Amino acid sequence: MFDRLKKITEDGKTGLKNKWRSMKEKSEAFSSKLNYRGEHFIQSRIFLCGVSVFISVVIWAFVAFDGNSDASRTVNAEIKYVNLTRGLSLYTLDKNVEIKLEGRISALSTLQPSDVAAEVDLANLQTGRYNLPVRLETPSFARIRSWRPALVEVEIYRHVERTIQITPKVSGAPPEGMVVGSVELTPSEAVVSGPEADVMSVQELEASVPLDRLDSKGKINAEIMIKTAINEANATLMPTSRLTLTPRNTEASVTFENEIVGERIPVRVSVVGQPQEGLQVESIKVIPESISIRGSSEAVKKMQSLVLPPVDISGLDQNIQLMIPMRPAQLDPDVEISGPDRARVEILLSKKMGVRTFTNVPLRIEGSAEAREWRLTPSTVSVTIEGPQMAIDELTGAQPPCELYIDVSNIVSEQAELPVLVKNLKREFQVVKIEPEQVLITTAD
Repeated sequence: MFDRLKKITEDGKTGLKNKWRSMKEKSEAFSSKLNYRGEHFIQSRIFLCGVSVFISVVIWAFVAFDGNSDASRTVNAEIKYVNLTRGLSLYTLDKNVEIKLEGRISALSTLQPSDVAAEVDLANLQTGRYNLPVRLETPSFARIRSWRPALVEVEIYRHVERTIQITPKVSGAPPEGMVVGSVELTPSEAVVSGPEADVMSVQELEASVPLDRLDSKGKINAEIMIKTAINEANATLMPTSRLTLTPRNTEASVTFENEIVGERIPVRVSVVGQPQEGLQVESIKVIPESISIRGSSEAVKKMQSLVLPPVDISGLDQNIQLMIPMRPAQLDPDVEISGPDRARVEILLSKKMGVRTFTNVPLRIEGSAEAREWRLTPSTVSVTIEGPQMAIDELTGAQPPCELYIDVSNIVSEQAELPVLVKNLKREFQVVKIEPEQVLITTAD
């Protein structure tokens, strides 16, 4: 056994020697190719050529990047808006300017963004929107090639503040067998500040109070939301987020009471008076559409809907939205209302439409060859026109505000039924009915 292990060890050593000898021979063969004259590798032409190329590159780089050579550099500088009239505020999307400079490499390499001044002068400007130039100042060793933006869009506005009552908006279901007794907010008011037009457009402040997230004491830190009349279609340069609200949150404390009988009933509102002549009420929408009430069983069953006081629309000439208290004209003292204390009413108007029927309206024939005559059966029809009532009332005479005709172009048969066509109808009208819709035509030959 020992002899066998010894033999295996000697065979391994012999194999390693053979591999080393083979690698040495390959290395000598590679060196002989590079140094075909038998010289040392350092003295070979390939090595000397490589050294020459390296020295050339170093010299070229030294000359090309000489500190006295011209170069360019791009820096970003903060735009400073100066000379704003006292009492006004500014909004702009342009905070920085990108400047391309030229100069000596050695000088530009030490340039800091703070060494470049960018200003926009707001002197003597009142409220409004402006496109103003950016003025630049740079060190004497730097030349300005270009800058972007060259003009900035700014909006100058008057900053105001307004204190508004916060309205709680309760969502979610109260505990089983309970109803919301009261919701108290601390603080109950918040200050809205920002551009005057935006602040005045705020309709209300709303605090969302989800009942399923109340803590063990019936409290929650509620976020205050701003409800404005501004929509995306009327958005200006600045977004509606330019309004600042202080504070942003209020503590809502909710108390619950034992439910007697609860039900959800629709909210209704009526109108009195008439809108401007020629207009009519198309729809009346109340938000919320329904509300929760509670009270004695008999009192709740009597209330089929919550009827709010009527809205006077006398002389109204456009659509309106208004907030009215959620206090019905008549309320049983045994019934309590839970939920928002105000409702939004949207009244949409439309033009009052009317119709008029014209009878025995003669038909014209068009598209007939001069040598051919046609007979119509019947030769007259009745037509019903629809349009704004005021325009309908202005129609006088027996003729409609359009022409009725039969087109006989390309008719080769001696008899055919063709539709009655309309042309030159005034824009505000439309034809709703023609009797008969088709007539019989025959040649008069």
